[in-house]
Amino acid sequence: MKKVELVSVGRIIRSEGKDGTLKIRLQPEIQRGPFFKKIYLKKEGELREYEVESFNIVRNSPFLRLKGINSLQEAEALRGREIQARAEDFPALEDGLYYDFQLLGCLVETVDGRKLGPVVELITMGGASLLVVEIAGKKVEIPLVEAICRQIEPAAKKIIIDPPEGLLELNEV
Repeated sequence: MKKVELVSVGRIIRSEGKDGTLKIRLQPEIQRGPFFKKIYLKKEGELREYEVESFNIVRNSPFLRLKGINSLQEAEALRGREIQARAEDFPALEDGLYYDFQLLGCLVETVDGRKLGPVVELITMGGASLLVVEIAGKKVEIPLVEAICRQIEPAAKKIIIDPPEGLLELNEV
């Protein structure tokens, strides 16, 4: 049986109203819709599946209704919980675009075959993204641009880069 990969998509902030509606905060990479049909919340070490009844955005704030959560008390009991979804349920992206979770853990190597290390973090600032790669115990930031990242294979957990001379030494964190 294949293990299901769950990915964090946000967090429950608080209840909203008396009917069980939840105000949530989504990860920046999660688009405003369509939202997932099922989500997973962890409670006391146990993972529980919930069916999404509705997802709305009101004044730039996302709200969620879950089947079976119908009161203020039930909603408040979920406050602060991390919202997870199955990786396979994420909508497909255009060619050349990736979700952060697809790149985390990828082994980065150079075009000449030198293995550098895994992607341990992604940083996005103003539309530009950086891969944070752990190389020999140090973290190095590598711009996630086509000119440097020549081949990205999330399924194979591999990224091949062609860094300009000095980039790896210059971008140590």
